[in-house]
Amino acid sequence: MESLIQDIRYGIRMLAKKPGFTVVAVIALALGIGANTAIFSVVNKVLLNPLPYKEPDRLMMVWEENAKNGFPADTPSPANFISWREQNQVFEDMAALDGNSYSLTGTGEPEKIEGHRVSASLFPILGVDPSLGRVFSPEEDSPGANRVVIISDGLWKRRFGSDREILGRTLTLDGQSYTVVGVMPPRFDFPNRESEIWLPMGFTTEEAAMRGNHYLEVIARTRPGVTREQAQAEMSTIAARLQEQYPQSNTSIGAVVIPLHEQLVGDIRPALLVLLGAVGFVLLIACANVANLLLARAAVRQKETAIRTALGARRTRLIRQFLTESLLLSGLGGLAGLLISVWGINILVSFIPDTISQAKDVAVDAKVLLFTFAISLLTGVIFGLIPALQASRPNLNETLKEGGRDSSAGATGSRARNLLVVSEVGLAMVLLIGAGLMINSFLRLRNVDPGFKTDSMLTARIILPESKYSTPAARIAFYRQLLERIEALPGVQSAGITTSLPLTSKGNSTGITVEGRPRPAPDEQPIIVTRVISPGYFRTMSIPLLQGRQFDERDREDAPYVIVINETMARNLWPGEDPLGKRIKLGEYDSPSPWRSVVGVVKDVRQFDLDSAPRSQMYSPFTQFRYFAPRDLVIRTNGDPLSMVSAVREEVWAIDKDQPVSSVSTMEQIMSGSVARQRFNMLLLGIFAGVALILAAVGIYGVMSYLVTQRTREIGLRMALGAQTGDVLRLVVGQGFKLVIAGVALGLVSALILTRYMSSLLFGVSTTDPLTFALISVSLVAVALLASYIPARRATRIDPMEALHYE
Repeated sequence: MESLIQDIRYGIRMLAKKPGFTVVAVIALALGIGANTAIFSVVNKVLLNPLPYKEPDRLMMVWEENAKNGFPADTPSPANFISWREQNQVFEDMAALDGNSYSLTGTGEPEKIEGHRVSASLFPILGVDPSLGRVFSPEEDSPGANRVVIISDGLWKRRFGSDREILGRTLTLDGQSYTVVGVMPPRFDFPNRESEIWLPMGFTTEEAAMRGNHYLEVIARTRPGVTREQAQAEMSTIAARLQEQYPQSNTSIGAVVIPLHEQLVGDIRPALLVLLGAVGFVLLIACANVANLLLARAAVRQKETAIRTALGARRTRLIRQFLTESLLLSGLGGLAGLLISVWGINILVSFIPDTISQAKDVAVDAKVLLFTFAISLLTGVIFGLIPALQASRPNLNETLKEGGRDSSAGATGSRARNLLVVSEVGLAMVLLIGAGLMINSFLRLRNVDPGFKTDSMLTARIILPESKYSTPAARIAFYRQLLERIEALPGVQSAGITTSLPLTSKGNSTGITVEGRPRPAPDEQPIIVTRVISPGYFRTMSIPLLQGRQFDERDREDAPYVIVINETMARNLWPGEDPLGKRIKLGEYDSPSPWRSVVGVVKDVRQFDLDSAPRSQMYSPFTQFRYFAPRDLVIRTNGDPLSMVSAVREEVWAIDKDQPVSSVSTMEQIMSGSVARQRFNMLLLGIFAGVALILAAVGIYGVMSYLVTQRTREIGLRMALGAQTGDVLRLVVGQGFKLVIAGVALGLVSALILTRYMSSLLFGVSTTDPLTFALISVSLVAVALLASYIPARRATRIDPMEALHYE
């Protein structure tokens, strides 16, 4: 222990003697360790931490599987859910959820609240109890007996001032009274962070019989010892049985079981793992840099090491001394990195998409501190071992001579430094290519034509409660009056309404029957995306009309039913034919639904997301469609759309003072939010690649500078014998160029292997995109040559007379 304390004291003195060296090494390590700690904090929270529910590994989401029609994990119908719950033997219980928005009135300004109807079994399945009150009783989960509500902690605090007398109080939701029976704990946000109220599901008789209407989410808890595979096998058997019993509705519909944690993490897992690998590369480059610095420093300390060896110091003692110094460096780098990570986490969280609810509480906890300590310790060993082994074997005869040089040690040290530089360049090459692919992918995604214009457009959500607007006529009258009022506002060009704006919802699809076609097999019925709109919607969204006409005042409630379709639907259903005048109807072949005539064809719109091809889609006038009520308002303005928010709210409240206006944003914000995950991946990988490039350039500069210092006498002699400036430049830059080319070659091979794991993160670009590989290679070589050129220029200024006296 005493000798260890001596080593630590001696190491501190040696680091203090060279503050410039110490600061550079600590900064390099702090960048690498800090980046790793920040990313690990997110990975720890999102991927490694268990969900805050009782035995979360037993929680599963169950979906309908209808891959044949493009829905590999679809929302189940009520009747299928009931059949699953009654027939399965693998789950302790199952619960259904149905997301809705509710108008909260009677206590201040009207507000739109996001919530869910849920089975009474939901909270016992999750194993979460309210912080106040109770959960729903089974008796309350039935029609007519479900006038109770549980609210979130956030709503309780925001709207009711944390009033502990809230239990038993009535809330007015959509014009109906509900009694508060519970308040959930502060961090309960199932199934998403927007949920603030929960009401009993209470299936009506009609709902319980529905097999063709798919809108539920289903969660289940497996019995003890039941694996996911066993649960999947059981649910597949039940789904096959339902296909035989209900061929008209269930043909091709299976069931898929997904662990809840996997469901919540979604497609962020591969991105986080790629980023974790990227920061690992950054740390390795930092280690290589510091190892190069230590090798150079060890060469300077050869005489000291030789004297200690001559006085009897064992090699293990010398190795321990050098490793102690490197561990001190890594410890300082770890502390600085921890400070950087605390700052970096706040920035990182701001980039994480809102859909990753688990990431909102990312922080440095005990596990993260342990990770930082372990990685600092490992880092110290990694970058300190090679210099320690090299420095502990001095050539005593040469080193102890007056003015003698340890040529053998110098050659070995030079090879080690060159190898480290090649590794740095190779690692930086992999990161830069990954970042280049992500940037290329993101630019291609943002350049996708969505089918509409996003500039100067304000959007808002207005959901009319059925209790107050129970008939189509009442809803039509409200929206007509609202659109007239808004279009009369100064600064408004046009306005429209729709059931769902592009890039905001993936629902509202329905099966159709095409006139003149034979009855299709149950699994061959066309599935069409359906949107209900006002006559001004296409004009407001700037969606081009390709054929026929748009909706207008002719399309009244009592007029013949009409639709406008997109070009994909026209191409899929009537290839090579004129679609105008063709007729379809909703539902099965013998459905009583009225026939609807095609009166127009519009350009395809990316309704669901930018990286998916447009699907067949039809639009119906809001005056002629009873199944889906419009809810999204879109307004094209002459100036800043957000300046119209107050005026729009006033017009809504002038018609109905209790009607909330929610989800106010611009169309550009919606577009930006639709690519939030891709932007997150691109920005972080780009930042890490930039840090790697800087570290690699610094490493090359350091090695070339050391080379010039070590070869000062040789360069001076060459110049004394007639070597020109160009000769010296070629000598130094040429050696750096060889190292860079070797590193680029290593990086290209590694990138060809590793980038294949990024394929799920890319859009419109191959993992081996030749243009990206070529541009990155040229750019890295240019930066590396610049880093070699600066020491080379310094070498050309060497005075031959001074160099010949150089020791």
